[in-house]
Amino acid sequence: MVDERDLAAGAAELEQLADQFDGQTYAVALITGGGRRPGLHITNRRAEQLAEYVYSDGESFWWGWAARIGPVADLAGAAAAVDRVLRTLTGHR
Repeated sequence: MVDERDLAAGAAELEQLADQFDGQTYAVALITGGGRRPGLHITNRRAEQLAEYVYSDGESFWWGWAARIGPVADLAGAAAAVDRVLRTLTGHR
């Protein structure tokens, strides 16, 4: 059974990651509750089909499909990795 500490793991790091994204380009929402681990839902405003959930275990950021993005200590690197996946191909972020 998952306890409250497990559910809250990484929420602070997800909030810090959320601050790395330009609000004009990306819609970012921290999703909590419902007995699930917190997740960051990130959507490209210019192409809403480009959206993903990101999770954290307190040490690393992870894609929803359980692939590691990078360490929480490297916020800029993690944000750049997410941007590479979610940006449009027009060259504009």
